[in-house]
Amino acid sequence: MLDIKLKLKVGHASERAWMEPSLLKTVFWNITYACNYHCGICFTDSGESMPDELTTREALETVDKIHHAGIRDLILSGGEPFLRKDVLDVLEHMAKFGISVRIASNGSLLDPTTLQRLRDETLTKSFQISLDTVDADFYAQFHGTSVANFKSVLENLSNIQKLGFHTTISVRLTPQTLAGIPRLLDFASQEGIATVTIHCPVHTRRIAETFPQGEDVFTRLEPVFEHFCNLPQKWLVETYIPWAEYHPVIRRLQKQVQVINRGCRAGRDRLTINPTGLISPCVCMDIPEAYLGNVKNSDLEFVFQNSSLCKLFRNPQEYGICSDCGNLAKCGGGCRASAFALTGQIDGQDMSCPVWQCRNQKESDHP
Repeated sequence: MLDIKLKLKVGHASERAWMEPSLLKTVFWNITYACNYHCGICFTDSGESMPDELTTREALETVDKIHHAGIRDLILSGGEPFLRKDVLDVLEHMAKFGISVRIASNGSLLDPTTLQRLRDETLTKSFQISLDTVDADFYAQFHGTSVANFKSVLENLSNIQKLGFHTTISVRLTPQTLAGIPRLLDFASQEGIATVTIHCPVHTRRIAETFPQGEDVFTRLEPVFEHFCNLPQKWLVETYIPWAEYHPVIRRLQKQVQVINRGCRAGRDRLTINPTGLISPCVCMDIPEAYLGNVKNSDLEFVFQNSSLCKLFRNPQEYGICSDCGNLAKCGGGCRASAFALTGQIDGQDMSCPVWQCRNQKESDHP
């Protein structure tokens, strides 16, 4: 996922070279397609649950397989994960193996009883709540829900904070949400929320009224970065975009605040499991072209080490991706999900890369 994290509170950060070889360390598990919201932009194209989603027994067996693969960190999302009636049972099973969990949710179903159980009976350590705006009417329109749900989510956010969970709010970047991000930052600062995450568009699932895949969103976000830098409390900026450090906006930002480029770990230290058990390298690539097998009958570690697609993610130069670019060893040939959206090929060119755009422009000017 192409993310920019604006971190207001001091916490954990790693400057480990993201391209270096790694074991499988993390699983991103979208546990259901069911969702009580109807957003026009959804990275998993969620709404209704699928009839072939993992059963409770299969979900618990998946936890066993995650444990046997040596994974100690898991990201749980959906759809809306708390629409699965057995989600607490699954999370409690993870706790037996010492697996910590970060949860991405719309926050509407996180009542005090559920939150207390998560605190007492699971190893849930953080929440990312998709807020997108602090305007109640726009929230209802953007999420396909009611203003009443907006008020409930704000109350649930407060309860999450009171129970000591690390808390992030997120916004999906669209022409409609862009102008409101400074207000979202002000809200986070006032409420003591640790991070505001900006999800940049990846056109591989349901995308409505968002920026084109190749849009220069960093230039559009420069006023947002300026607003962040002027907040009374801030810490650092993390980018999860392979080529981010080469963009002039990020280079200017580095003169005002600490910036860490975390690149993309898809296929490099993590895998994604979708609600039916299908495995892919990237959370934004829940598409047939990226499936590596199914967790019901595939070994996660074997798939990670031996699938040709994970090898492509880890060693793009061996597949002719950006092989003539001196930055390849640091940027990994760009985003494969973005490349697929732009070209229809997983091994295609990520034409949103500013280095590629600059070289392409020079070649066009001097054929």
